[in-house]
Amino acid sequence: MTKLEYLLMYQKADLKKQQLENAVRTTESRQKLNKITKLLREQQAAIQRLTEEAEGQKNALAKLISQQESLSHELELNHSEMETLEADDQVTAEELTEFRTDVERLSREMARLEKDVKGLLDQLEKTTEEFQKARSLGGKAKKEYDRLKAVCEVEKAESAADITTATKEMDTVERQVDPTFLVKYKKARVHHSMPVVPVVNEKCSGCNMSLPMAVIKKLNGQDTIMECENCGRILYQK
Repeated sequence: MTKLEYLLMYQKADLKKQQLENAVRTTESRQKLNKITKLLREQQAAIQRLTEEAEGQKNALAKLISQQESLSHELELNHSEMETLEADDQVTAEELTEFRTDVERLSREMARLEKDVKGLLDQLEKTTEEFQKARSLGGKAKKEYDRLKAVCEVEKAESAADITTATKEMDTVERQVDPTFLVKYKKARVHHSMPVVPVVNEKCSGCNMSLPMAVIKKLNGQDTIMECENCGRILYQK
């Protein structure tokens, strides 16, 4: 057999192995597993984000409630003092007006705090609902993920023997391939599943680019291969 024939035999064994591996990666169960994995990661990220949001909202709410309690106590004291001042004949109207102004300011501040507390409680309730929904979806996704993963493991195990056989065939042929040809093959294999292609109508059959006449002439030699300047595939003349 010629060097080219050994290389083509090696590529045939490589393609066979590729097909077996691709078959395992593209089963219906594997495709579903990929989708459910993405969904599971999204729900896990959402749970993490919502947990952090809820924690921040709880901390902010605690601060607001503390401010509200402090302000409520201050208002009670001011109302009590107002009653005392109003009963005191020595207190001027100007002093009462100034004190009432302070009480009204505190009342407005209390109303603002109550509004902020209510708004934050509404946000926390919404965040909690979203968290429960994400956790529920995540739980369902995890169960489906575990089921599909088990199915895929079975499929992988069932194909393992064939893939092992194909790998051994490749190794056997590889030892017969010219080392120079093999280096070029593996270089092209990084980018193309079929690295070796014939010249058809003076074009690279891999990328369909026209080849210079000088390349065509060189390929006419026995066991001569060249690389396509456009796509990097290995060329040979049938």
